[in-house]
Amino acid sequence: TRSDQLNAFIRAVVGCASNTGRIGMDEDMAEALASFRRCNYERIYLRPASVAQAQQVVAVLRGLTDHFIDRPNLIPDVQRAGGAAAGTPEAVRAAVTYVGGMTDRYAFGQAVALLDWDRRSLPQPI
Repeated sequence: TRSDQLNAFIRAVVGCASNTGRIGMDEDMAEALASFRRCNYERIYLRPASVAQAQQVVAVLRGLTDHFIDRPNLIPDVQRAGGAAAGTPEAVRAAVTYVGGMTDRYAFGQAVALLDWDRRSLPQPI
């Protein structure tokens, strides 16, 4: 199983560190790890459904960030700090920080509520 494979990789690194004082693993185990990573990228991260989902997420986050850059007064921390002018570097920093701290569920809800985002175009769990 994948869990067994991960445990084997961890044991290989720990064993190498114990035996040599260096972080690493033997060549056979390193090749097995490289193969494991290739499989993950091919079958999980870069498959069409995952790439499409990532594009949807990026679109939502960009939309929210742009919205708050133009309306920094809607960001709670900016309100408490006395405000920032729309479009300024301070507004950009505040918007990126605010949106970056949102959970997926909250961000998607905000996209629907604030940007009138079509729920059907929100990322769906894969």
